[in-house]
Amino acid sequence: MRGKVALVTGANGFVGHYIVKRLCEEGMRVRALVRRPEARAELEAIGAETTLGEVTEKGAREEAVRGAQFVVHCAASASSELDEARRVNVDATAALAEAALAAGCERFVHISTIAAYQLRNREGVLDEAAPMEAQGDAYAVSKAEGEQALSAVAARGLPTVVLRPAAILGVHPTSFWGSVLPRTIAAGQLPLVDGGEAIMGYLHISTLVEAVVRSLRAGEAVGQAFNIVDGHFRWREYTAFFSTGALPAATADQVPAFMSFRGSFSTEKARRALGLAPRDNFASSMAEITGAP
Repeated sequence: MRGKVALVTGANGFVGHYIVKRLCEEGMRVRALVRRPEARAELEAIGAETTLGEVTEKGAREEAVRGAQFVVHCAASASSELDEARRVNVDATAALAEAALAAGCERFVHISTIAAYQLRNREGVLDEAAPMEAQGDAYAVSKAEGEQALSAVAARGLPTVVLRPAAILGVHPTSFWGSVLPRTIAAGQLPLVDGGEAIMGYLHISTLVEAVVRSLRAGEAVGQAFNIVDGHFRWREYTAFFSTGALPAATADQVPAFMSFRGSFSTEKARRALGLAPRDNFASSMAEITGAP
């Protein structure tokens, strides 16, 4: 991969930043698509070239993908409005894939999510063939639809890999699980199902970064989707790091589907095709987030 051009979208965000850094370390020429001008200096300092623009803009997409052998698509919308979520997670994903196909891209790695599965009150072990979400939470529905849109382009010849990470733990100002959600918990505003007994998968950001690198290298990965998970926690175990009192109670139909899940996610496929072994690092990841010694 050394010397090849890799476009990373959403590069100014939590996941994108770490992926840009690692690909630069791998000796790739990394082109970072960023939304905010102030993010350019930090990315350029770690060796990336930057292109300013929105993934939803045709001109920005085409300029960014031109001459790139690889695309790692991290940009996403967490909007609670389905139309807005679809604009980024479905329409822009499909359009970027079309641009990559036209540009002769060698591989397109798409960062999806385990939230795209049907998770409400689900039990058992979910592998990559589990049903995808079709109604409810805008983020989950739009990410599932984004995968479908990407599959349509892949069927016409674009080599794709889909990664479905669980809760991504790590330190960054825009990290949902490391910065955004902890503030909601500390304010006593996060509702829990059955006192937090529901299950959530997790991984450290370094695991996802490693999965991206291996997805770019492994021929067996093309055309496949992979759960990327280090382990599982109960919601009460996670919220205990940030809560100062009892959190409000909720029923399963009052919260996003992933907050009522009671099963686990299979990692067998990622082990087999990517050689990616999960690591038991919940305690160390939370210590990193909270700054505990």
